[in-house]
Amino acid sequence: MKKLCAKKSAALKKGDTIGVVAPAWSFDKANFMRGVEKLKDLGFKIRYDRRIFNKYWSMAGHDIERADQINRMFADKKVKAILCAKAGYGSMRTIPYLDKKIIIKNPKIFVGYSDITALLSYLYKVANMVVFHGPVIAGEIHGNMNPITLKYLLRAITQTKPMGRIKIHGLKALRPGGRSSGVLVGGNMSLIMSMIGTPYGIDTNEKILFLEDVGEGLETIDDYLMQLKMAGKFKKVKGIIFGRMVKCVDHSGKMYTIRNVLNDILGDLKIPILYGFPSGHRIPGDINVTLPIGVSATIDAADKCRLIINESGVS
Repeated sequence: MKKLCAKKSAALKKGDTIGVVAPAWSFDKANFMRGVEKLKDLGFKIRYDRRIFNKYWSMAGHDIERADQINRMFADKKVKAILCAKAGYGSMRTIPYLDKKIIIKNPKIFVGYSDITALLSYLYKVANMVVFHGPVIAGEIHGNMNPITLKYLLRAITQTKPMGRIKIHGLKALRPGGRSSGVLVGGNMSLIMSMIGTPYGIDTNEKILFLEDVGEGLETIDDYLMQLKMAGKFKKVKGIIFGRMVKCVDHSGKMYTIRNVLNDILGDLKIPILYGFPSGHRIPGDINVTLPIGVSATIDAADKCRLIINESGVS
């Protein structure tokens, strides 16, 4: 199997410094500090700019301030990984102010999901670096964090061996049979749609595509999938895996389901398609599996429904 050409950062180890940024929403300070203490308890040093607590509209400060936090963390030689305080809204607004030269020169572990998908897409495209679709601090990293969520986060960013087979109860195949490999890409569907037409839009050719979302009506999901299809994003894709699609329900009264929509739009594709993978948005108590974006993966709908991460996201 071909080795990945994207840049892998050094695996995080105890004693390393994690930088925290707030590219999107403002957040609850108490939850944030509980997350910081959790990371310290795990053996990591934490660094963040005090401006992280600023507020502008729904966001954690003005666009330039939030972008400057990211630039500084990439430039700081002591910072080995960057985690996000909160997702929500606003990450895309930081992109015009990000310093490409600094980021390209200093690839680092970068973790987030939901609105942070905009930054994952940017970093993967501009700096050709492996990024991580995983939990945010104020939302999930705290004292009663789901232990499986924590296990997969640490497995993804601290271990140089591949994550391997990820067996998830309830993962289903759109149709039985099929197994395919490719580089894993994707994230939150709404943000992926927003990035189409920009220089940072998703490339799905010969890729395994992961898509997840929350709180969108099925008609909106249907529109997203049709746009992706008409944009040619499914022509050369090797496989598709959907998240839990939390609270994505039919508001028309017709009682359609996610599976109905997938069959309608994707039923003609001769590739393995799975749905129900718990990465990203979740119901309370559910798990959030950290996925390395930009590494080789295999989607298996032939034997047992599963995702296999063939190589590590860190070196």
